Amino acid sequence: METLERLLHPYPVDRFLSENWTQQGLFVATDLPDRFSHLFSWERLNYLLNYHRYKHPDLRFSLDGKTLPPCSPTDWVKRCQDGATLILNHIHELDPTLAQWTSALSREIGHRTQTNTYCSWPSQQGFNCHFDPHEVFILQIDGFKEWFVFEETLEYPRKSDKSPDLQPPDSPPYLNCILSPGDVLYIPRGHWHYAIARTAPSLHLTLGITCRTGIDWLNWLVGKLQNDRAWRQNLPLVPNSDTGPFDRHLQNLSDRLVELLEEQKLTREFTQEFTLSGDRNPEIALPTQVGFDLFDKGLDTRFRPPKYQPVRIEFRAKDEYCICTLDRQIDLKGVTPECVENLFCGKSFSIWDVAEWLPNCDLETELLPLLLRLIEAQMLLVEEDAGIHEGTKGESHQ
Repeated sequence: METLERLLHPYPVDRFLSENWTQQGLFVATDLPDRFSHLFSWERLNYLLNYHRYKHPDLRFSLDGKTLPPCSPTDWVKRCQDGATLILNHIHELDPTLAQWTSALSREIGHRTQTNTYCSWPSQQGFNCHFDPHEVFILQIDGFKEWFVFEETLEYPRKSDKSPDLQPPDSPPYLNCILSPGDVLYIPRGHWHYAIARTAPSLHLTLGITCRTGIDWLNWLVGKLQNDRAWRQNLPLVPNSDTGPFDRHLQNLSDRLVELLEEQKLTREFTQEFTLSGDRNPEIALPTQVGFDLFDKGLDTRFRPPKYQPVRIEFRAKDEYCICTLDRQIDLKGVTPECVENLFCGKSFSIWDVAEWLPNCDLETELLPLLLRLIEAQMLLVEEDAGIHEGTKGESHQ
């Protein structure tokens, strides 16, 4: 978990997962104020505000615990002058650096991630004490912000569980800290919290991690069972309050479900879909995926797997494999284990490398068609710096 390790450094990941994750908040102080400057800054915030159009609630303001009504961009600065906290949701969808960072973390942990940013003003509290139905990391970019974190009053809240519907704890905060630039705060799902900016404007990123739960598994299972006529069938009538046929029918369905689960087929299918799904669609790289300029540098052309796209490799028989992504699969024959591993290990390679992995395969009739199939299936990409210019579809510039 390289991305998570860098986020928590110097706090050990193993200790975090055993003592803090979903259990206890954590404050990680560092002496590196520029630690997150590559991820975000005031300059990049201003760029987003100046060159992107937002609709509520992607951009919103909060003041004294209340979300303010939407306003014209001409009033955004006035809102800030009045002390309102400015919030931009889903900024990873607009910023390439944050997009890659959140996608890398999502692939490492296997759950959905998103990034928001918050701009607060000195001595102002944007939100009342509340909890979030997901795991939260606060990355302080600039300024100083004091945080108060309390125990949960509802374990593992759902998205539909709202803070205003519940009472916050009456006990004091178990964690009170001031975040400086480069510091990190972890707040578990359901733990109440609020924050106040100190003596300077505060800019921070909030990384939200929405983990799948057993409820997600059950909802997925319901979708699968709808294809079975036995589950679509009407339940028996209950004439004169005689529930016997009704009870027996439900018992039959229960037995049927137990048999399905004992086969573990549905469990494996959910696991496979879960591990191959991600926050991003398959990476697009035109025009090569359409078949143009595939071998622009001849045998020195380099290739790589798409970023953050999970791939499952299934062994079928000797030198035969099935390569699977979430929505497609390709059967490969006559390939060695070394070749399959190297093709999808995440590192770039050249045609020369593939020729070394498959020394008995002909370049024109076997190796190049293999690469072409994988590229058109979006399982391989021509490396960006390999040089792309106009060419003829399927033409090899050797």
